Amino acid sequence: MLNKSVFSQVIRNFCKTIKMIERLEKFSVSERTDHEFIDRSHVLTLEEKGIVQCGIATCRDEFTIARRNQQKHMLLYTVKGRGWLTSGGIRYELEPGSVISVPAGIDNAFGIEEQDWQIAWVFLDPLKAWPSIDLSLVRLDVTPISEVMYAAVLGLLRTISLPIALGSDIAIRSVEQIELLINAPAATDSNRLKTRLNQLFANVQRQLHKDWSVEQLAEMMPCSEPHFHRLCQQYLGHSPKVHLTRMRMEYAARLLVSTQWSVQHIGEIVGYPNAANFSTRFKKWSQLTPRSFRNKFA
Repeated sequence: MLNKSVFSQVIRNFCKTIKMIERLEKFSVSERTDHEFIDRSHVLTLEEKGIVQCGIATCRDEFTIARRNQQKHMLLYTVKGRGWLTSGGIRYELEPGSVISVPAGIDNAFGIEEQDWQIAWVFLDPLKAWPSIDLSLVRLDVTPISEVMYAAVLGLLRTISLPIALGSDIAIRSVEQIELLINAPAATDSNRLKTRLNQLFANVQRQLHKDWSVEQLAEMMPCSEPHFHRLCQQYLGHSPKVHLTRMRMEYAARLLVSTQWSVQHIGEIVGYPNAANFSTRFKKWSQLTPRSFRNKFA
């Protein structure tokens, strides 16, 4: 039979174990999810900046993490796809270009909303002051830096495979970039819509060859076509079609000057498979044919 003191110690240990289990993360992650992270044990510079851990993930099929009594501040950046986060009975919709900050000590759960959800995250030391970030409550913002944060964390992750001296130097600069992005000012209510528009057209820029319609662009916002038209007029100064044409012509002009590619090929790249149609549109925009523009400025 256990004596009283031993029994008391067993009870105390049992209670500690229960409390520790309650603090553990609950997660459900598909085998198709790719994720990497790096922390202070790999890069000492992170500790100097108050960064506990950072990482990236492309979540697929199934991805849910629930944390009780989270010990660190968390910044979660959405790069592609959509996700969700719940805390205090409130559900937040996470979309490309969004960042959600969750203070230490706040229970939360987050997961995938679409088939692929690409994210970057940073855990911050709650003992360090973060005057540039509002960490008094869960906050969702729209930001133009999500992709840049992803790239900075990816760059830091890749320094591990480099020779020590080179990897250390590059890691220091990568951490400095991450620190700058953490402290970047959040979008105000007045420019969130403009940030969303810029994010949308940044995605379109990568696929100028597609035959984009205003309906497709409005769905990406998402909003109705008339409302999307009003937003473009208000924040960009012209209609969606005019802005898209301007993007195509400006990119075509850069390609004409910087490459020897044929006019036909450049037209296809910017969404005009018909060379005559491309030349007509380009001349209307620049008052010069593509060939004349190249001869004058190349």
